[in-house]
Amino acid sequence: MDRFFIDYGKRINNAILDVIKEILKDLSKSKISSNHCFYITFSTQGSGVLIPDSLKKDYPKEMTIVLQNQFWDLKINKNKFSVVLLFNKKKEYLSIPFNTIVKFYDPFVKFSIQLEIKDEKKQVKKPVQKKERINKQKIVSLADFRKRK
Repeated sequence: MDRFFIDYGKRINNAILDVIKEILKDLSKSKISSNHCFYITFSTQGSGVLIPDSLKKDYPKEMTIVLQNQFWDLKINKNKFSVVLLFNKKKEYLSIPFNTIVKFYDPFVKFSIQLEIKDEKKQVKKPVQKKERINKQKIVSLADFRKRK
């Protein structure tokens, strides 16, 4: 039987993302007071992020969007959400996977959380190859320390 270590960070991140997902579902169904305002920061380089090229250029690493009064077509899926927001008086479509969210803030209730993003590609464990090499320069003879007569 294989044993593994519990990755608490990953489990906590997933639970927090589920909370964010539920909040956005409620927002999409107009169940949330208009007093709430959500700041969502996400990695623009994350896999599956769909934003206009002009926004990628302006925000090459991270971008924060605000969901309060002026947003349209908020749709929540299992792994992502999409929304239409206004940028320079032009409506733009954004699709943001939940696993690219790095910060979530609701100033109305002073709730803020920062999340970890783990690159799945970097998590792949490579087999460790043991190489037994003896570096002859590091071998010290005890004879070197003995008193000579």
